[in-house]
This record gives sequence, structure tokens and C-alpha cells, in this order.
Amino acid sequence: MTDASPHGRLKVFLGMCPGVGKTYAMLLAARALAEQGTDLVVGVVETHGRKETAALLEGLERQPMAKLPHRGTVLEEMDLDGLLARRPPVVLVDELAHSNAPGSRHPKRWQDVVELLEAGIDVLTTLNIQHLESRADIVRGICGVPVRETVPDSLLDRADSIELIDLSPRDLLRRLEEGKVYLGDRAQAAAANFFRPSHLTALRQLALRYTSERVGVDLHDIRSQRRHAPSWRVRERLLVAVGPSPFSPALIRRARAMAGALDAPWSAIAINTDETLSPDDAQRVSRHLALARELGAEASILEATDLVAGLLAAAREQGATQIVIGKSPRHRWRDHFRPPPALALLQSSGDIDVVAIEPGVLDETPAPPSTSSPPPAGRSATLREIAVAAIVAGVLAALGLLVFPWLGADNLALLLLCGVILGGLRFALPGTLTLALLSGLLWNFLFTEPFHSFEIHDPRDAIMFVALTIAALSIGSVASRLRRRERALSRQQSHHARLLEITGALTGPQSDPRTLGHCLETIMTLFRRPCALRLRDDATHELGPPHPAGRLELDPRDQAVAEWVFEKRQAAGHGTANLPEAAALHLPLQGRSFAMGVLSISPENGGLTFSDREILAAIAAQLGLALERDHLLRAIHHAEFLERSEQLRRSLLDHVSHELRTPVAIIGAALDALENEVPGRDLAPEMRAAHRRLRRVVDQLVESARLETGQVQPQPEWWDLLDLCETARERSQDDLTGHPFAIHIASGTPALVWLDGELTLAVLVNLLANAGQHTPAGTAIDLDAGLAEPDRLRFRVRDQGPGLADPARVFDRFHRGPHARPGGLGLGLSIVAGIVRGLGGTVTAGNATPQGAEFVIELPVRTSDHPPA
Repeated sequence: MTDASPHGRLKVFLGMCPGVGKTYAMLLAARALAEQGTDLVVGVVETHGRKETAALLEGLERQPMAKLPHRGTVLEEMDLDGLLARRPPVVLVDELAHSNAPGSRHPKRWQDVVELLEAGIDVLTTLNIQHLESRADIVRGICGVPVRETVPDSLLDRADSIELIDLSPRDLLRRLEEGKVYLGDRAQAAAANFFRPSHLTALRQLALRYTSERVGVDLHDIRSQRRHAPSWRVRERLLVAVGPSPFSPALIRRARAMAGALDAPWSAIAINTDETLSPDDAQRVSRHLALARELGAEASILEATDLVAGLLAAAREQGATQIVIGKSPRHRWRDHFRPPPALALLQSSGDIDVVAIEPGVLDETPAPPSTSSPPPAGRSATLREIAVAAIVAGVLAALGLLVFPWLGADNLALLLLCGVILGGLRFALPGTLTLALLSGLLWNFLFTEPFHSFEIHDPRDAIMFVALTIAALSIGSVASRLRRRERALSRQQSHHARLLEITGALTGPQSDPRTLGHCLETIMTLFRRPCALRLRDDATHELGPPHPAGRLELDPRDQAVAEWVFEKRQAAGHGTANLPEAAALHLPLQGRSFAMGVLSISPENGGLTFSDREILAAIAAQLGLALERDHLLRAIHHAEFLERSEQLRRSLLDHVSHELRTPVAIIGAALDALENEVPGRDLAPEMRAAHRRLRRVVDQLVESARLETGQVQPQPEWWDLLDLCETARERSQDDLTGHPFAIHIASGTPALVWLDGELTLAVLVNLLANAGQHTPAGTAIDLDAGLAEPDRLRFRVRDQGPGLADPARVFDRFHRGPHARPGGLGLGLSIVAGIVRGLGGTVTAGNATPQGAEFVIELPVRTSDHPPA
């Protein structure tokens, strides 16, 4: 079963209910693998007292169970860490839908299986059809029994093999009577309740139908590989509408089952209108979207002013062919004026199919309204607005009483209409309607005959009253739409501003602690929650200490969770399926290759909404990529540095070995001659020349090392300029032999100069030695000295040799010209450049006229005319 893929393979033994023989079939398959030489381990297997099943376990290696203390007792669970440490090719895990004991890493056993698969371990497991998430509501409707333990369909979608273990209801009931399913009173209770022939037949049909859907998907994949096969049908895509309703989970599961039957991608969307949701409703929407994502959907939230328009816009943008929506409760009078969303969607959908589903069974029971609890925020705002509108109407009527004697009823009606229009621009529809009705009634009651009565005798008064009401309704409706759009745009702008601000904070180099600190401060400001940031240590490749800008103190448990997140590259902690008992939410900063750290955020002041989690996940991903980019840049620079160092090392070894070969050979020959006592041969000059050559090599290597470590520190003192030049000639006399040499000091140059004489001598000696070694014998070499400026001393070394082939590279380390004579490391001129830079001067090289090479050095000095302070 094992292959070379990075992830393990999953085989599921699927049955319609307990007792059909799933565990027995899994053990038979395991024994067959063991006989073929496969190394496998039993992670957990429940025999339920069945002797046939227990007999198949004999001879198979079993992983000891983990002991978990809980409320004074010790519970046993599958030892996930032990299996990961053992890393067998195949692991047997019974009862995939099992809920783990409190304190386990994962709440569900199927999450343990996912971690085993991610570690490259193959898994054999068992599952009943009623524990499949998309079938749980159907099973509840059939059997009347709630299914508490479920497995997401997305896990079975990744299964490499699903084997149906089928048994007829008659045979299963016979096994139940024989005690091969349950024992004693439990068997009798099962026969009277769950194990009814009608229930078993329906469950068997569910299992067979799901297996046939899987076969259809596999056949579709096989046919899709045939290049020239005609398309069988157009690809479907489903979109399910999600809200805070307790019906939404059942609707999501139904949509998942439909998508599986159609082999179609699907997505879930929540339309966020201007209606203010309570914190509980917002958290419920987040849980519903998380459930949809867990079942394999693309989940998102869309800002829109209208539910129907938002759903249609999302469906057309995603290319959905079907919209799945729940049927809303019928309200006779409200539906007469405003059709329910399902009907409005059906009327406006065009070529998009609309599937309106009655979920039938509540997934969660809504809490009864409490008389002591405050009204929702939206209702409170509406009541306040109605009260304000009533006060405004009263104020307008009072002002009307003051000016009524001068304006009359008709003109006053126009003024009241202006007040209604202005109020419609401020209030929503309920407030505007209240203002209009009260203004009209007060106008009729106070300013039309008969006074202080609601009777209308004059047709003009009736027309005016109707005009006030229609104007109020029209303006209120338009103002309400504009306000909804404004709020939706404001929310979208806030959402985009968050991402833009974080993106701007990530533009700087993430290796700079100030950049990371600013980014962390921005995250804490945006979400109003303390955060902590731990980054990957490049040296140990483990999580480093928390960033000092963070304000979240992590306890030892949360620190351990953060390390697990860093290792497994999965989100964990509060509100997730991994280690949910942790106090904080931990997100990996995932790059393309590895995790760069962990971002931890506290869920205090209420849990994080789905939108907040999406934004945080995007921020963590961007931060991970930015950190990985900086890490890769540093790695590239380090690799380039190592490559240059290796090139220099190889070049140095080549040059040193070549340079030492000649003097060593001379010394060896001289020793041979001494041993043989060759008469008449003076060996001293040859040995002295070899000694000088070796000394030059050693001096150049030492000087080069000093320059690399930055140990050139000028120590100036007074020097006689002519003595300085003469000393340089004396130290270079071996290389100047056979060359006419002259020293020229420009007129007006002070005799004493304030500089580092030893370093200046090292520069001049290297330049003179270079000139003597690379010019033909008999050619002249000149050394000129003089002031370029009052505080800068210039030296010029000129020869009459062949010149420089590449003046720009003569100061590179180990560079030797194409016509250079044998000998030398190519370090002299690089040493010259390094010393001159250390002295604060400049050095240039070029070809002289009419021939030869010329080197010009300028050094900052003090002269006897300008002594130092």
C-alpha cells in the first residue's frame, strides 16, 4: 500500500452501521499485508468482545495506549506521538469518528489520522455511514437519533480506497441475536431502537449510494484522462447561502451531499448587509462558515446592500449554476408586501437554478428570548430613531402653531413637507415613516378645519396628507438604500485599509526588528487584541524568543502549542480543531518552503469572527512570505560570500603552492650541493634569493590578513620625506637591480611630513617591487613626491615597461597580468589599495605616455608648514 508520495495513503472500510464486519475486514487486510512482509502497527482496534476479531489481532504489533488523567480517572487513547516516533509504513486505526478524551492534542480521532497521513504513514480505518458529516442529518431524520460524532467529507475525498462492507439487514439482525454485535441487554435495546429492519434498509441504501457516487467520481477522473473523449456534461457549481440561522449547518451538509452527488465544486457565502448582528449571531455565522470550509467548500463573506442582489452577484462572479438557500418561515402579511428571499431569488435568478430546501431538523436549538436581556443593537437603534422622529414631528407642529396665523394651512403643509424631506435624509425608513405620518396627522389635527379633529372635509387637505405620506415613503426608501450602500462601502474600505496597512508594514526588510515591531503594533491596533510573535532562529532552525513588541504573555501550554504549530505548519489553539483548549489562537507564518515563525493572538473581548480569521490568515501568510524572502536573500548573499571565499581559497592555495615550489627547489638543490661538496660553487646568493622570495610571500599573506580583519590603524609621526623615499629604495633594491632609478621631490615641498611612515613604506615598496618585476631590465623607474594640495601628499611611481592590460583590475586580489613573469601571488597591489584606503587616501593606475605604467597615490598629511594641533 505504501508508495513514494510525500503523504500517506488512506483506505476506509465503510459500513452501514455497527456489526457489519468492518473491523474484521480491516484486520484480514492487515494480516495479508503482514504476510507480504509489510511492517504495520495496530494503533487502536475495538473488538467489543468478539472472539473472531480478537483472534485476528494475535501476532500483530500493537502500540501501547496513551494514559490521560481526567477528573480523578485515567482514560486511554491512541498514542499519536508514539506512532509518529515509531513511523511504521502502515497503521490500523479503528472507529474514525471517535471523540478523543479531554487533554488530547486533537478533539477527534480523524484529526489524528490526518496527522499520520501528513507524516507519510498509510492508514487503514473503519467508518459507519451515519458518521459522515453530509449524511448525519439524513440519518437523524431516519432513525430519530442525533449523530454527535462526525467526520468531514473532505477527509474521505482524499481517501485512496473506500471498501464497502455490505451485509443484508436480515443477516445483520441474525448476528445481533447471536451476540456477535452487542451483548446482553445492550443487544436487546439495539434491536428495539436502532436496529429496525426499516432503519437498516435505509442506512444500507445510504452506504450503497455513497459508494456509487465515489465510483462515479473515479470513473469521471479516468475518463478525463482520455484526451479525445467527448465531454459528458457541463460542469456544475453550487453556492450555498449561510446566515446566523440554526438551520444553516443542516443546509450546508445538504449542499455538501448535493455537490458530492454531482461531482461539483461548491462554495458557501454569508451576505453582510446593514443589519447589525449581535455578537452571538456573528460568532454563529463564523462557525457555520468554518463548518463549510471543513467540509471542503470555499467560504467567504460578501458586503452587499441586499441579500438577493448579493447572492446573484456572487453566483455570477463564481460561475455558480445552482444557488442553495433555505426556506424561510412564512409570514402571511409580510410576504404579501415583501416576498421571502427564496421567492425573490427565484424571480431574479435568470439562468441560475435556485434550490430552496426545508432543512427539517435544527442543528442547534436556539436559546429562548430572555425578558431581562437587552434588545438587539439594531432594534434599539430603530426604537431610538422612531422616538427622535416623533419628537421632531412635535417640534415642527409647535413651530407651525407660532407661524400659522401668517402662513395658513397650505403653506404650512409645504414647510412640513420640507421637514419630512430633510428628516428622510437623516432617518431610516421606520423613522421617516413615523415623521411623515405624525406630521400629516398633526397637520390635519391642528391646522385644518374642523380643528382638533382627524376628520378631512376638504379634498385638497386629503391630497396634501397623501402627498406627505408618499413623499416620506419615497425619500425614506431612497435614503435607506443610500445608507446601506454607504455602510457596505465603509466596511469594505475598512477591510481593504487593514490589508493595505499591513501590506505597507511588510514592505520594509523583515530582518529589521523595527519593521517587525511596527507590523506587530499595526496588527494589535487593528484587532484590538494583544499579540505575540516568535520567529525562526536561522542558527537552530527552531522558534526563537518572543518579539519584544508583543504584548501577549504566553503560558507554558501556549508556548508548547506555538512550537507544535511551527513544526506542523497548521493553525491551532482557540477556535480551531487542533489543541482547542489553548488560551490563544496560533497561526503559522508559512512561506513557500517552511514556516518562518508563529503569530499568536488573544481572543479576549469576544471571539474572532470569520472575517477576522480570514484577515489574520492572510496577514500571517504575507508575513511568512516576506520573512522567507529576507531569509532567502540572506542565504543568497551568504552563499555568494562562501563562493567568493572558496574561490579566493583555491586561488590562494594555487598561488602559494606555485610560489613556494621554486624557492623550495632552490633550497633543496643547494642542500644537495652542500652534501656532495660541489667545489667552486657559491650557494649563498641562490639561498638568499630563495629566502627573500619566501619572506615576501609570508609578508604579503600576513599583510593581506591584516587588511581583511580591519587591523590597519594609522600611527602618524614626523618623517623626513627624502629619507622616506630613500628607505623605500633600499628595501626594494633586490627588485630594482638592473633598472635605472631616480627620486624626484617637487620644489616647494616641505622636508617634514606628518604621516604613518611604516605603512607608507609598505605601499611604496610594493609599488617599486611591482615595477621592477614586470618591466624589462634596463628600463628606468622613477619615484616622484610632492604636494597635490596643502594637506595632501602625492607619490607617483612610473616605469617604462609594456604598460597595463587592464588598469581597472590591477588592484584585485590574485590578479596577474597576461605578460607577468613567473613568481608572485598577485597580492602586492591589492595590499597597496587596502593600506591606502586605511590611511584615508586614494590610489589610481594607468598607462603612461609614451609607454609604461603609472601609479599615483594621494595621502592626507600635515607638513612642517602646517603642524598638527
